[in-house]
Amino acid sequence: MFFRESAIIVSNQHFIEEDVVAVDGYLHANQGEPVRVGRLSDFTGVKESVAESILASFLAAGVVNECSIAVCTKCDELVEADQSTGKLECDLCESALNPEKTPFETVYIPRKTEFECGDVLPIASGGRPEVDGVERIVGCSDEDRIADIVFVHGLDGDAMSTWHPQDAPAKFWPKWLGIEFPSVGVWSLGYKASSIGWKGSSMPLSDRAINVLAMLEAAGIGERPVIFVVHSLGGLLVKQLLRHGRDFGNKNWATITSNTKGIVFIATPHSGSDLANYIKHLGSLLQATVTVDELKAHAPSLRDLSLWFRNNCQSMAIDVEVLYEKEPTHGVIVVDPTSSDPGIVGVIPIPIDADHISICKPDSKAHPVFARVRLFVNKWVSRLNNN
Repeated sequence: MFFRESAIIVSNQHFIEEDVVAVDGYLHANQGEPVRVGRLSDFTGVKESVAESILASFLAAGVVNECSIAVCTKCDELVEADQSTGKLECDLCESALNPEKTPFETVYIPRKTEFECGDVLPIASGGRPEVDGVERIVGCSDEDRIADIVFVHGLDGDAMSTWHPQDAPAKFWPKWLGIEFPSVGVWSLGYKASSIGWKGSSMPLSDRAINVLAMLEAAGIGERPVIFVVHSLGGLLVKQLLRHGRDFGNKNWATITSNTKGIVFIATPHSGSDLANYIKHLGSLLQATVTVDELKAHAPSLRDLSLWFRNNCQSMAIDVEVLYEKEPTHGVIVVDPTSSDPGIVGVIPIPIDADHISICKPDSKAHPVFARVRLFVNKWVSRLNNN
């Protein structure tokens, strides 16, 4: 967030962080210019009534000033009086306005910030800086939150669209989860994981795990209990970063591992995927990336990682939930029942009527995937609240 007061507004009031972030960004982009509530709502998607309440908080905090400006009745543009003559004339439609018959609208003028990236560098004021690829969804600026939930996408995914049905961004279920559990911060991780070279780049799993550990540390994730919700390759990435955190001797990374309390694996290929073999077969044409190469079924590196996690999961006191697909994706079961099973005593993989793509995009709170994740999180939140 650009204005230092924004985090305080999120922490002290009952606004959804995503809405405050949207308003904060719009105000920063329009520093010194009049901001209309309706236009702000149109450009950010924040409901007009919510935007008005947030702007009232920004006004009280001194982020914006309030004033009234004339509105042209012909083209609905703001019209400021000529300082030398006092006349009202719309520059857009060149209409002369009668001050006695012209409506006025309350607008908000954001103050100018000191730096291009915002008021102050957040870390200088004891906070945490924004970190590219670590998206704040709900509650992440609340210093009193008791835990963090981190969503981690898979191959060809991203931090946002992976978690909502296509063309239905309002059904972004990580936000639903954050609203239901206001004492928890909800984040979504984004990283490059393209299956095909011309679609983007990728990085070997071990390197990406180091990269993500550094991102999580910079964002302050891991200082509190953490629950990971992971799809496909995201599950392998989390297992690898936990292993690095435990083995590499970095105290902060070891804390991330020790504070990881739960993982919900959604269609994760613990022993690889036959789809990777298919894509690799077409690699001369499609330029399959190193990530696809590592995802081949029965790959030795995945067997090694799976054995490590299976034998250390209980000693690390990590609870596990497993959900897997039962429907094919373009004729292929991407993660079959055997590969989806991490082989942990007492963990029963749950089949879901979905394919590999739709399984992580529940379209309602009644969907089994959302219901199971909510139940999993509720158990941990209740446990933390009772401690």
